[in-house]
Amino acid sequence: MAARVVEAASSSSKVTVEYHDPSGVFPLVSRSIADRLPLRNLNWQSPSRPLRQIRQLHVEFVADKYTQTNLRPPIQRFDSTGPSSSFDILRGGKDDRKDAPKQRRHQIPGLKTSPYLKIYILRCDDKDTYKETERKRIREWIRENTQTEGKRGEEHDAFEWMILHVVIPDTVAASEPRWRESTRAPDELKERKTSNIKIPGKSKGTVFDRLRADFNESSKTGQDRVSQIRLQKSDVSPDLLPTPAVATTLEETLQERELAWKDLMDKFKVMLLGPFDTRVRKYEADIADQEARRSLPGWNFCTFFIHKEGLAKALESIGLVEDALAIYDELLFGLETAVRELASGQADGTATRFAAFTDDIEARILDKNGVNGSHDEGTFHVDSDSSRLFDKDYREKIVRSDISVFDFFSYMFSRQQALILRLANTHAARAEMGASSLKEGGEDLVLMSEVCWRASTFIHNNARTLRQDLIARRDHTGESILPRDMASLVCSWMYAVAEYVLAETSAPVLALTQADAKPVANGSPFKPKRSEFDFATGANPYPQRQSSLITIRKSAPELRRPASVIAESIGSPPASAGKEIAGGQGADIPGLPELANYRAELVMMQRKVLEQLAEIRGWRAGWSALKAESQDVVEEVDVDDDHEAEEETEAVAAAEKEGEDSAVLSAMLSSTLDLQLHTEKTFRTAFEQLCDQAMRYYALATQTKSVDAIVGDLAMLKRQQGDLTSAETFLKHLLPDHETGGWNDTEQRLLTVYADVLRQLGSMEVYLKTMLKCLGRMAGVRLASKHPIMLDFSVSSFGSGSGVDISMQRAIEASSDLDKEQALSVDDFFTDLRLERDITHLEEKDGFALRLHFRSVLDEEFAIDEISLRLAGIKDPKQDIILVNGRPVGIRHGLMKLDLLSDTTCLGAFSADRLTFRAGKLCFTHDFSRKREPALQINGEDVLTAQRPASDDMVPLVFLYPAQQAFDCQVTLAKNIYLDKPRHILLTLSSGWNEIQGITVKVKPTSAGLRLHLATATFEGIARDDSTEQKSGHISLSELARDETAVVKIPYTCESATSDISIRLEVRYETAQGSFCLSDLVTRRHELPLDVDVDDNFRLDTLFSRFTVRTAHTAPIVITNSTLKESSVYAVTPLASSDILTVHSASSASLLYKITTKTMEKKQMSKHDAALSLSLRYISTEELLTEMMRERLALSLQDSDYGAFSRLLLPLMTQRCKDHLSNMDLFKAVALNQVKMPAFEDIAWHEVVVVLPSMVRDQLDEWLRAWHKQHTSLPIDYKSPMAQRLQRWITLSVEVPTLDMVFGAALSLDIDPAAGDTHTSITKIGKPINAELRLRHSNGWSAVRLLGQKVRGTAALQSFIVDIQADPDTWLLGGPRRVRFTPKDDDEPTVLKLMLIPIAVGRHSLPIVDILPDLGSNEDGSAKVGGADAVMCETYYESSGMIVEVIRDVRTTKVVVMDSTAEAKQDASTGEAIGDHG
Repeated sequence: MAARVVEAASSSSKVTVEYHDPSGVFPLVSRSIADRLPLRNLNWQSPSRPLRQIRQLHVEFVADKYTQTNLRPPIQRFDSTGPSSSFDILRGGKDDRKDAPKQRRHQIPGLKTSPYLKIYILRCDDKDTYKETERKRIREWIRENTQTEGKRGEEHDAFEWMILHVVIPDTVAASEPRWRESTRAPDELKERKTSNIKIPGKSKGTVFDRLRADFNESSKTGQDRVSQIRLQKSDVSPDLLPTPAVATTLEETLQERELAWKDLMDKFKVMLLGPFDTRVRKYEADIADQEARRSLPGWNFCTFFIHKEGLAKALESIGLVEDALAIYDELLFGLETAVRELASGQADGTATRFAAFTDDIEARILDKNGVNGSHDEGTFHVDSDSSRLFDKDYREKIVRSDISVFDFFSYMFSRQQALILRLANTHAARAEMGASSLKEGGEDLVLMSEVCWRASTFIHNNARTLRQDLIARRDHTGESILPRDMASLVCSWMYAVAEYVLAETSAPVLALTQADAKPVANGSPFKPKRSEFDFATGANPYPQRQSSLITIRKSAPELRRPASVIAESIGSPPASAGKEIAGGQGADIPGLPELANYRAELVMMQRKVLEQLAEIRGWRAGWSALKAESQDVVEEVDVDDDHEAEEETEAVAAAEKEGEDSAVLSAMLSSTLDLQLHTEKTFRTAFEQLCDQAMRYYALATQTKSVDAIVGDLAMLKRQQGDLTSAETFLKHLLPDHETGGWNDTEQRLLTVYADVLRQLGSMEVYLKTMLKCLGRMAGVRLASKHPIMLDFSVSSFGSGSGVDISMQRAIEASSDLDKEQALSVDDFFTDLRLERDITHLEEKDGFALRLHFRSVLDEEFAIDEISLRLAGIKDPKQDIILVNGRPVGIRHGLMKLDLLSDTTCLGAFSADRLTFRAGKLCFTHDFSRKREPALQINGEDVLTAQRPASDDMVPLVFLYPAQQAFDCQVTLAKNIYLDKPRHILLTLSSGWNEIQGITVKVKPTSAGLRLHLATATFEGIARDDSTEQKSGHISLSELARDETAVVKIPYTCESATSDISIRLEVRYETAQGSFCLSDLVTRRHELPLDVDVDDNFRLDTLFSRFTVRTAHTAPIVITNSTLKESSVYAVTPLASSDILTVHSASSASLLYKITTKTMEKKQMSKHDAALSLSLRYISTEELLTEMMRERLALSLQDSDYGAFSRLLLPLMTQRCKDHLSNMDLFKAVALNQVKMPAFEDIAWHEVVVVLPSMVRDQLDEWLRAWHKQHTSLPIDYKSPMAQRLQRWITLSVEVPTLDMVFGAALSLDIDPAAGDTHTSITKIGKPINAELRLRHSNGWSAVRLLGQKVRGTAALQSFIVDIQADPDTWLLGGPRRVRFTPKDDDEPTVLKLMLIPIAVGRHSLPIVDILPDLGSNEDGSAKVGGADAVMCETYYESSGMIVEVIRDVRTTKVVVMDSTAEAKQDASTGEAIGDHG
């Protein structure tokens, strides 16, 4: 029967070609034919179908009866191992004739295999032999094979015929030419044409020409049925060659031989496609006829199936496997429909019938002859042959309508599987086709995965069919079959089919699933190759059919089931999901993840079958064993003693029958399952092997969740077996993935079992972490459910069975053995965290308290050693304050509240940052600051941002302020500013109600370039404590009595220009009540509010200096006093004075001073010692106005009941007034000497009042509103005590420049000045004017005369140059423009004579005179450039203000009087008036 199955598969997979070989020469050409098979790239088109491309057509050559009879070896040669036919030389000696089907006609076509082509193998050595014998034989052969054409049913067996002439060397036929050279292309060969000229007595035709003339059709469209193959001497044995040689062999070239073989292969393609097309049309006509009769009585699905399957087999044989598979899919759907109609009673009137049950299924399932197995202590091996499951002549049963539904579905699956495996090019399919693995490429893993997926669906569906089949058998035969036996048979069948499919879909690349597998490199033999499906460009211009199978691709995202497959619970999971586990192995191999995934499903199906059968015997493994153990524990707790005794009696009775039931069960199992279920140990071994194999397949398919599920089973199994180390490893791998999925029963059991394993292994640190994690999950469920009691699946209910004590108190006790603290989250165990916003000041000491509310969700009581809270500054996040509870706290279930205390005094807004609970070495933390939710970004821009959290989720904000009598430290800048000396920071310390025993000041600069010189700090009212160790950045001070004030003056410098400086201040002070701290971040204005410019104007004996004062900012300042102090060298006389000068951005202040020299008392001094000193006293209007408002509010608070809040309200008043006052408000206040007070809303008092205790909020709010209504404006008095207190003064060092020589130049004109104006003279244009330039000089401003310094290298230079610069458009200068002269020692002036001629009318200034030192010239004539020791001089031009008015010398004037008439105009044009001129 197995032979029939193989025969059926083989016959439908290849096209049969029958050959007639009377001469026995076919073996000489069979090897060459086989080398050119299969036929490739055939194109077939049918009128009812689109164009199809047949990529590969496998051909099987079969000898006819005559050839088999005449050439069969003698019967007595039983020991012969040679081939049984001529073609067996090619096939390796296998005798396939005995298995060939009998050539008999059946009433239903398609049940037999008939050839598509019949070939006559001819050996004809010369024309005479052809004429005498061979031609007659060929005609008789043709007549015998073609005389039955036209009979009924012959179209199902349509075929073609042809003649193959095999030419033997050294014969006359071998000497006859066949090819000739082309006249157009010498390299192209063409067949020689037969000559039409006949010469009597001499024939030029060849044997080949005679064959073509006799047996080819004469029409142009007729088929060429004759081919010729010439053999070489090396291909023919010597006994077949004529001796001696009859003629000289005409040797063919390689090109000629290839053309001959190409001609033969092309004829094969044409001859095979013609009969195939005929048969397909006939099958389609039969199928259409059956479809038309479907609704008529007597229609039988089995008959319809045979007709349509005949078409499928025809398509399969020709190589159109996809089309054949599509037909089988349609037939499967039709079979399901027919079965459904029969079951529902809708098939009345049809002849469709199926067998009631399968008679041989038990024998095929329980076949134990082909099973070998062994098991030992650690391994288990089973070698099973499951092919007998489908070893049956299904088609014969179908023809007789005597096939059961179970067998019918089994046959459909086996056929579909065979077709898909052929498409997948598996090793078995290639072996069946006789193809070489290297030649035909590798497997298509995507299609192989399709087989596994279909198998999974088939097993689940047909298992129910088998169960119904067994029930029907019991009902019809009356056999006694127990439900347990029925389940055993079904399970055995499912296991065997899965094993069979796994064997059929195995591939070398699956070696990656082995433990010692190495990664597969690119290009390795394991990687599937698709070369057989790829064609060069232009090789296939026709479209290709796309099958209903999975599209061939590099990566398949999902396998989709056909619509014909019905499955209740089996879905098609994503082909590739999760993350890579196998280290990337196989990720680049197309189809490998899908194949591994579906093979894993089959293995898991086998495991499920094994578990079901083992459960009958009471054996369990993996999670099922753990669940059963948990149920047993619960039952032991809930039932009473009587029930326990009853169950114990039933268990003993069941144990007594175990041996008998076990034997019966083993008899109804397959050999494989019988061996695996031999003992509980073998069951666990088999269970572990299946788990391991499925896990490796899932890992190769990157299915992480499935891998984790199997790892969990293995962990439970190892725990059952006592291998705690392996169980701990598996559980450790599982827990991270389960944590991300949320709390569930599986994770709870994992944590509990893991804790139990760790406890037994003695790993206490990890045991503690696991226990805490379990408690956290319990609390998480409580938080999510808001339920007042613990849920049913609490850890204690399961942990009690395993001896695990899981509680917070136990965790706290166990944490004492840890080396470091264990970090946990407060949110995992506590809820309803809330901080009150208002603080409470401590009594009789500094500091404050803040109340915390929280709720514990655990039902147990435990102790917390310390609770602390960290507050972070809003303005300075680095500024933090720590609050602690001060003593251990007993935690119980429910809402709790306690006060957190702090010894820090501070002012400002703070946010709650971190809350910490410490118990033992457990540290529970809660971060109030929330991270920003992720946003969706496109091209770097946020397009979807997180919503603002609700008010309940906002970070708690606390506003801190000191008590009225608490310690205070005010930071200001010194009011005295000397620009040439370091500036100072003043720390004003006020003890308040504290008797301070010692103070430590820590000052840290936070501005870049700020340097604090703490070592040179000075103190007022307090002394430095030298008894303590001085740390860097710290100042230790002595005691300070109650209500005392002290000042610390710290010098500082800035290495870079900066507008503001900031320092972080921390003052730690000790009192009898403890240690306290004041913390603050202070920023002060370092940049000066004004700029000073100076302009010097030298005379021979006097210097006039003008100082211009401007504001550096837009805020105005008021200068109350200015003084320029004289020095030992210079005397100062102020020329302008004013009590108050207002300076703002639009107006500057100007100060003018007259400076003269004094008589030298010292022979030599520095320039710095001779400098003057400018001192300016000023008031910042912004500071004055804000201090006035602050003082007014302070006075009001002293007289009210709210003086306790002055340390909060006054600083806020000052800061917010500064923010509120704009530059325009300051200008108005300065102009009007009155400032407008900000309103209640401008100060935003409501934001401040809300942080105060609720008992005073409303009253203080009303009081502040009333105060603002009463104080709407304030007058400004710059002479008030407050203004005097706020005055600042800045002292600048003013160095007077020194000059080597000062010249005085006066230009006098020889003309009379204008009447009444001594600085203006009148002259006529063009009139020459005599001028005299008088030059005077003085060295009284030189460093030699003033400072007693030595004469520089060129200071004694006596030669100077006078440069007269006259405007050429105004003056003509008579005489040289540049004159060199030498000053006289006796201070006698130098006089130069000049002549000036005015050439333009108007008022003009005199030419400019400038005097420069004469530096000489270089060798090339260019002027020298002055160096560092060049003479410095300046010229005072005394005539710079004189004006000369130049007029015309006019003697006559022409006057024209205009009239309205033309005559008057003409007369007036000649009129002339004469007047007096003089």
